[in-house]
Amino acid sequence: MREVILKITMPDNWVKETGRQFTTPIKFKECMPYGESGGRCLIEIDDTRDISDKIIAQIQKHPDVCRIDICESKNGILGSVVTNTCAACRALTGSDCFLTSALSLEDGSVEWKLITSANGSLTQLIEKLEENGCIVELTNTSHLTDDNLLTERQEQIIHAAVEKGYYNYPKKITIKELALMFDISPSTLGEILQRSEKKIISEFFHSI
Repeated sequence: MREVILKITMPDNWVKETGRQFTTPIKFKECMPYGESGGRCLIEIDDTRDISDKIIAQIQKHPDVCRIDICESKNGILGSVVTNTCAACRALTGSDCFLTSALSLEDGSVEWKLITSANGSLTQLIEKLEENGCIVELTNTSHLTDDNLLTERQEQIIHAAVEKGYYNYPKKITIKELALMFDISPSTLGEILQRSEKKIISEFFHSI
């Protein structure tokens, strides 16, 4: 498996327009398809209130954005953005690549960190992105090692599960309550936990 970084410039969308107007980066916590051609993103903006309000207002203006819900979080602003079209989400769907993090850049592009799990999977993803009108640049690639056994997202969820007592007996937190912390469904969180646990257990038995 490899970890790769892609710089993606999408066709005119809210990310491109907002990135060009504001230097404050937008973190993408989750990205998924929505409806037939749209997408839904969970975003986070650092605690710069005046700028955050302006960014949210700019996002709302874009014609592709059909809904945006925001709330304050410990790190700043957390928001869900639903769009009519999302070339990147559609390309990622069904691929053998896993998006671990994404961050908007000042030139209107987005930096994706991905884990590729099969030969040819990255090439296929790039081809899909380009077919959907995206400009793609591969900026870095490296083989995964024991030092990065888990993705950043998996580490966050496993850490929270342990800290909140999910693995205690009896449990101190339910999977539904844990899922609410990350604004994902219980089934999605259960799948992430299962994959993480499998990696950790496999690594343990390989080391003895």
